[in-house]
Amino acid sequence: MTVIWITGIFLTLLLLWIIGNLFTALFQDYFIFLPKKLASNFQFGFTSDFEEIFISTKNNGHIHALWFHTPNETAKKGIVIYNHGNKDNLKRWGHYHYYFKKLGYDFLVYDYRGFGKSTGPASEDNMYTDALAVYKKALDHYPEEKIIVYGRSMGSTFACKMAAAHQPAGLILETPFSGMKDLFYSYYPFFPKIFWFKYTFDNKKLLPEIHCPILIFQGTRDRIVPLSCTKLLQPILKKEDRFIILKNGNHHNLMHFERYGVEVEEFLR
Repeated sequence: MTVIWITGIFLTLLLLWIIGNLFTALFQDYFIFLPKKLASNFQFGFTSDFEEIFISTKNNGHIHALWFHTPNETAKKGIVIYNHGNKDNLKRWGHYHYYFKKLGYDFLVYDYRGFGKSTGPASEDNMYTDALAVYKKALDHYPEEKIIVYGRSMGSTFACKMAAAHQPAGLILETPFSGMKDLFYSYYPFFPKIFWFKYTFDNKKLLPEIHCPILIFQGTRDRIVPLSCTKLLQPILKKEDRFIILKNGNHHNLMHFERYGVEVEEFLR
């Protein structure tokens, strides 16, 4: 009976390990990427001046981006490269240009592979390559001291990759996670840490490589990226970096807080 009992436990644990890896590896794309595609002839209805651009990258990447231009060229302060979250497409995320337009910044936002009009096989390496290609596009027009990199939620990892590989003027992270593994185990802390992840998006690893000033925002009521997961980044920050916790802030409303605006304007100044 003892042998049967031990065998049963082993087979049960093996089955749970296999099932767990199906979610963290084989099917991980379906859990972290929630894109909406756009037809190639889709016309955006933004009232601000913008241009559509496509950036060809490695491994058949064809990355679609929108470049919003500030109306007063002489008062232009620089450009914000916006790395958006894991949902929708530029039809939604393009609207964020209005905030930075008020502050005198151009706004460059792009869709990941499989989002909107962007195409190509997704992988962690491919998506990091795409992010660096978008940064290079901005660098063709702006010196680095006029480039601000912004990452929201999942986009925080691509923003960190840009800032680690280059020297932008600053990095702003909104609702970032420390890494995909940490995020998973913040949901399921009772699971053993034995699973393999197709996408790691390890911001803890990237942050020490970033030398520009960093500003982080997180809310106390974020149910998508818990504050505890974001706080794992705090010990890695440089002394002059800022980590802002907004009481009652959730995953979607941080830009509506007065302190958010004050901190962003001070950071850009």
